[in-house]
Amino acid sequence: MSYSSRPLSSKLFQLTALSLALTLAGCGGGDGTDTIAPAPDLGVEKPSSDGNNGTGPIVGEIKITPIILTDDNGNVTRTITSAGASAKVTVTDSAGKPVSNALVSFQAESVIFGNSNNTVLTNENGEASISIKPVDNTNTGSYQLSATVDYNDLTKTTQGYNFSLQSIEVLLTSFVLSNDTLPSGGKTNITLKTKDAANNIFQNDITVNFGTSCGSFDTSSVVSSNQGDVTTTYTAIDANGNLCAGQQTVTATPANNPANKQTMTVNIAGVEANSVVYTTTEKVQLGASNSGSSNSGQIEFTVYANGRPAANQQVEISKNFAPEDFSFVTLNNQNPKPLTSDSQGKVVVDLYPGVKPGPVEIKATLKLPNGNLTIITALSKDVSVATGRATQNGFSISMTKNVLAFDVDGDSSTITARLVDRVGNPVPDGTVVSFVSEGGRVTPNCTTSKGTCDVEFTTQNPRPADNRTTVIAYVEGDKSYTDVDGDNKFSVGDILTHNIGDFFRDDNENHKYDKNLGEFVYKRGLSGATCASSSLFQPNIDDTCDNGLAATLRYQFVLGLASNNPVFDGLSNSLPANSVDNPKKPITRNFKMYGNSALTVSMPSGTTIDVAAKDKTNYTPVAELVDGRIQVSKAEPNTIAIVKSGSTSENVRIGSNGTGSLPTTIPAGSTLSVADTNVTCEAELISGNKTVPNVISLGNSKVQDKDVLYTLVYNSCRPNDQIKVTVVTPSPSANTTVKTIIIE
Repeated sequence: MSYSSRPLSSKLFQLTALSLALTLAGCGGGDGTDTIAPAPDLGVEKPSSDGNNGTGPIVGEIKITPIILTDDNGNVTRTITSAGASAKVTVTDSAGKPVSNALVSFQAESVIFGNSNNTVLTNENGEASISIKPVDNTNTGSYQLSATVDYNDLTKTTQGYNFSLQSIEVLLTSFVLSNDTLPSGGKTNITLKTKDAANNIFQNDITVNFGTSCGSFDTSSVVSSNQGDVTTTYTAIDANGNLCAGQQTVTATPANNPANKQTMTVNIAGVEANSVVYTTTEKVQLGASNSGSSNSGQIEFTVYANGRPAANQQVEISKNFAPEDFSFVTLNNQNPKPLTSDSQGKVVVDLYPGVKPGPVEIKATLKLPNGNLTIITALSKDVSVATGRATQNGFSISMTKNVLAFDVDGDSSTITARLVDRVGNPVPDGTVVSFVSEGGRVTPNCTTSKGTCDVEFTTQNPRPADNRTTVIAYVEGDKSYTDVDGDNKFSVGDILTHNIGDFFRDDNENHKYDKNLGEFVYKRGLSGATCASSSLFQPNIDDTCDNGLAATLRYQFVLGLASNNPVFDGLSNSLPANSVDNPKKPITRNFKMYGNSALTVSMPSGTTIDVAAKDKTNYTPVAELVDGRIQVSKAEPNTIAIVKSGSTSENVRIGSNGTGSLPTTIPAGSTLSVADTNVTCEAELISGNKTVPNVISLGNSKVQDKDVLYTLVYNSCRPNDQIKVTVVTPSPSANTTVKTIIIE
């Protein structure tokens, strides 16, 4: 086995032993001089970088030469331009022999090296080279370059090499438009080259920025490549999508030398519109001119040329159909009018409704430059006049319930106002309806949306003594009238059908304003015309009306405030028994149930009433034959007992003591039986509101009988039987009342 083929442990052992022997041999002996024999060349090497764990031949010292920086012509330099430079060092051992495969890393700021990690391997001559370019071609600062070698755990760093970045003077040459005459919206390619003004050499990596007086580029900032080539595409459409026309300029500017910009001219044909589109996306519903809402609106058309918005194009606007008092473009205009599209191709048309409702269709027609109309048109969609002022006969009120609990705070009802104009359209959104109340608490006002709005009434003090609280709602609007001349507006000859003036809240419901009671009053201070009669729903004060159309509309209503204990009228604490002879024959009783002792309101809305009979009788009659008579005992008093023997039956009248007797021909010793004389008491309500409705007719000062009237029917009821009437009020009063009626 050769030395080199032995295991490493064996090699090291042999080497150590040999070294020891040589050391001992040198210690004494001979001429007495201390000498150390040179280490023998045993041929031992560290593994090389070629398959030997990444290391090269053993060297005792590593050296690296100073950096040599050369330009693209091979001249030593301390300046780096956009053309780039090359940095080189040489690595040797202590004997000056080149070291190959050593790692050399270069470091510097504001430059880009030729590979991703700035590190290269030395070649067989020990040389390591790398290319360098500025990060920014406009940078003119000074910096320092260094290199570090790493080889077999030995490192060495060069001294810093100072250098400067220099911005080269860039020239733009061969600036060409492939076509300098374009149609509207057309395109052309642009090419040019970048050169170093100093040496007239084409330069790559030069940023060129493009601009224009009108238009856009597929790439507005291009970096030169391939011998200074720069290419982009110009389009005669600006960044907002607008078409360009006329003579426009295209400018190319080197980013690092703006003074050397170049300009070309492109001629673009005029815009020729070829379509017009209705571009209003929302439904347009206008209020009539007398509605109190906005009396104008707008719609929009857009003119296009080759699919792009076209500015400065002539469009004629005309009325296709609309109410005869409808005008457009300008107030009171009803004739075709020319308009010009704006920079976005938009044509905005002002609309002015009259008093008449109805659908509207506006037409836009393209015009040629000579003024002639084309056949290219567009029509408006979903435009109408549909909203007028509120009218007295179009004003109504509804409630979730109108009889509330008197005895508690916080019972509430939602009150909804509904308003339409004289043709049945909802009044304008935002119409304000006000409310005032005699008692409790009511939201002061609400604003309409789609013709309706809500407020809330809540029970609390004050509580009117009659258990009825008057509430009135009011809003500005128009009186009701007959349109005699059919022009859909109030004019001379038209007739007011219900003239109204000042109004009041009629707390005592007598249809007259009683100022001594402190009733709420609303005054307009008008006169000169006869007023309509005052009513519960429309209170009106005499001699306060005029012949005008405008008025303060009003709607009055009453809310009941009921106790949680029912008051019965016509239902006593006792009722007669059904007939002994015909116990199944029903007895009927009518009665009324109120929510107060004054009998002016029903029970609270949602109150339930029910009846149930309770039978108190239970008898076991016995019959026997005694001396030719039938004797009956233990029977129900004051009834008739039916005694049977075979096919024979006898009716025996029972006295108040539960016994009775009757002569009979039934043979002695016969078996007798008594038919069951017990009957079960039954009772029910056959009419009336078993649940008090949410809304009932409170009438004028008194609840209507139909809403409080009930019919009780019962049968088979004997003395001492009972009928129980149970009344349950809903939350928040939540009370149960049971009335027990004794059968006598």
